[in-house]
Amino acid sequence: MLTIALLLLGGSNAWSLLQQYRDVEQEEENRLQAAAQRLADLMVRRLLPEDFRALMASVRYAPDVRVSVQTGGERFEWVPAGSDGEKWEVAGATAFLPGHIEGGQTASLLSGVYGVYDANGEELLAAVRALPAASIDATLLVGVARPRAMIHVNWRRMATWHLGLFLATLLSSVFALSALQHRQRRLDALRAERHAEQRAASERLRLATDAAGLGVWEYDLVGGRLRWDASTYALYGIDPAVAAVTTYEDWSQHVLPEDLPAAEAALQASIRERHQFRVDFRIRRGDGQIRMLSALAQPLFTVDGSPLSVIGINQDVTDRIEAERLQDELRNRLARAARMEILGAMAAGVAHDFNNILVAILGFSGLGRTVVRAAGGSERMASYFEEIETAGERARALVQQLLVFSRGGTLHVSVVAVADEARALATLLASSFPAGVTLSMRIDEALPDLDIDPAHLHRILVNLCQNARNAIDGPGEVRISAQRVGIDPVGICASCHAEFAGEFVRIAVSDEGCGIPQDIHDRIFEPFFTTREPGMGSGMGLAVVHGLVHLYQGHVQMQSVPGQGSTLAILLPRSMWHAAAAGKESPASTAG
Repeated sequence: MLTIALLLLGGSNAWSLLQQYRDVEQEEENRLQAAAQRLADLMVRRLLPEDFRALMASVRYAPDVRVSVQTGGERFEWVPAGSDGEKWEVAGATAFLPGHIEGGQTASLLSGVYGVYDANGEELLAAVRALPAASIDATLLVGVARPRAMIHVNWRRMATWHLGLFLATLLSSVFALSALQHRQRRLDALRAERHAEQRAASERLRLATDAAGLGVWEYDLVGGRLRWDASTYALYGIDPAVAAVTTYEDWSQHVLPEDLPAAEAALQASIRERHQFRVDFRIRRGDGQIRMLSALAQPLFTVDGSPLSVIGINQDVTDRIEAERLQDELRNRLARAARMEILGAMAAGVAHDFNNILVAILGFSGLGRTVVRAAGGSERMASYFEEIETAGERARALVQQLLVFSRGGTLHVSVVAVADEARALATLLASSFPAGVTLSMRIDEALPDLDIDPAHLHRILVNLCQNARNAIDGPGEVRISAQRVGIDPVGICASCHAEFAGEFVRIAVSDEGCGIPQDIHDRIFEPFFTTREPGMGSGMGLAVVHGLVHLYQGHVQMQSVPGQGSTLAILLPRSMWHAAAAGKESPASTAG
């Protein structure tokens, strides 16, 4: 644009100078013609010398004007002798008047303005005038001339000034244009560099948000428009080409109704109190999945404090929350397992030490009873020692239970059929159950025989059945069931809280009692823990089950619904199956 402007400016200046050149020459022609006309008009009269000098002075409007006269074949030229215009001198034969007249041509045809050269070769601009034909001499010619160079001297000065000004303007413009171009190139380079940095920053932000699983959104509070990026649509499982989310109402349809009020309250409080907010809420994705999202947002305001928009990010935290829950659950399981290990170690130490004390108590009580009777003492005194022995035996049985809980004791393994042991137990326990409480069995006859101490299996089933009987207040049923199962995926042991999987013989005892409260699920296998009234139980029944089952690397399952009953099951691993049964094909049944 600047180059075009300069060319236009230069062209307009050249045209203006050319027009001025023509105007100057035209004005000079007019002056010369007027002077020649006046000279011709006066020369037809006979003038005195002083009048002639006045005449010559009157036509000299410039110091370089020349006057020529031709008459009777002779030519004369006068030039100024001084700058005062009073003195003139004859310069000699004139050179700028026509030299002759062609045949048949009158002198009046020679009148006009000519560009001629003098004897010295100088270019002149001359106005020639022929006297009228009725004058004294029809061949009299007068002429007034000026050097052409002197006519345009002022024009050349002006042209030189304009040219210099134009060249100066052109050069300065060239330098300015070069500077502007250089500056523009720098600005373009800076703009390109900044654009590249912005693109890189935008790409880094996109990669970071993609890596973090973040979706960016903006809510226009003035226009009520909601804008999501592609990552946000991916979080919600929505195709923007099918169902674009552009309003607050569109978004609220994807939030679970029970979580929507809390999210809306957090948004309104953030706008009202002008602070950043974070809120977690659940959504239903386009594919129907329920996911937990965490939103972090910041409201923006205008200069006058009016709410403008809210920008924020969403992140799917479902997996993180689930991982935290599993981590907490694992931590609790480890803590409960550690507590059970500590209780087992403590129970074993107490049992061994207390057993040594009981040896002395039982020994000396028996010796005292014998001495009293040998000395003829009263039978009442002997009965005291018998009571001491009876209490000592109960204490010894308790010590044995503590040893079982701590997985101590001696094993006397033999081959045991679960169905036979269960039927024998049912016959033994049936008479001890209160009226209205029945005992039933559903035993799979194809169960493998087990390599186990029969006393241990008997004690496990007795403790489970007694625990189920005590949970029933009124009429009800206790059921014993046994079957082969496969555990896949892994299960969690209710007592040691370890994970397990594989094939097991599952023996379960169910009741229709009051159920086990959730808050004591983690304590029912601890020794001496009981919910019964003092004196109604030692709290060692399930502790003994825990010890005996884990003595054979087995596990315990528990299911309980308050008010509907409970099911406690033991799972004895394939390693306990008798050699002949362990080699048979695995069952298809599965229990979780």
